[in-house]
Amino acid sequence: MTLRETALASGTPDARRVRLHVPEGRPPRDGWPLLVLLDGDWIWPLDPPLGASPACAVLIPGHGGPQSRFQGAEAPAPAQDAPQAQALARRALDFTPPSPDGGRWPDPRRPEWQCGGADAFLDALLGPMLVWASAQAPLDPARLSLYGHSYGGLCALYALVRHPGRFARTICASPSLWWRDGWLETLLDGLPRALPPGPQACGAPSPRAAPIRLTLMAGTDERWHPRPLDPGHPRRPADGIPTLPRLEALCRRLAGLAWLDCALERLDGIQHGDALRAGARRALALAA
Repeated sequence: MTLRETALASGTPDARRVRLHVPEGRPPRDGWPLLVLLDGDWIWPLDPPLGASPACAVLIPGHGGPQSRFQGAEAPAPAQDAPQAQALARRALDFTPPSPDGGRWPDPRRPEWQCGGADAFLDALLGPMLVWASAQAPLDPARLSLYGHSYGGLCALYALVRHPGRFARTICASPSLWWRDGWLETLLDGLPRALPPGPQACGAPSPRAAPIRLTLMAGTDERWHPRPLDPGHPRRPADGIPTLPRLEALCRRLAGLAWLDCALERLDGIQHGDALRAGARRALALAA
């Protein structure tokens, strides 16, 4: 794949490194499908490498420098260097919904982190980032997919709330449904019963010939830990809340929406941290 990259809003607090990976060869007639890979900075290129170049372009909105490695939001602060700590704090801000009054609020596990910036992040993604990406390579406006894991999965579901129908496919691995006592599930209850015709992927108008697809994924061995980490009491494998039952309930909750095709996939033998990479590999196949 060939790499195109840029820095948006350079020199401002909103500065962001954005990368676009484009497959080699001739694009399809309508352009390449595009997968927006949240947290892609932490895992791209995928390891082990893909056997062949995926038949879709990959857009990665960055949080930190190119050498950052994801340790997870639960990693103790001493284990993180300053750039990584800043990237994780920015991630928490970008990927979480605003408070009921539209403002910011502290992260429930790391109170020093501010949350509630997902509206601004999604506006930037669906605006300047996609405009820039569309100028770099031919992209199919009807085949835009969004993938997120954990807080990124929370953001992907919030995008479904805030911009229903803009992504042809939304793929969420282990979304943090526990966040703020299930606030995102309350927002999902407000989804419209039907979608009017309107702009879709990359801002281009097109008819909705097929339902919007939502794929939820979780590891069979993973659990949520919604409380702050206590270094004096290390967590045991049996601690936490099993993830799969909550996602099963969410699928049932969304079953009444005729425009939304929701499916749940189980990642056998996978725990929460490993679901990021495993889910990304599956997302590439679905997006293509």
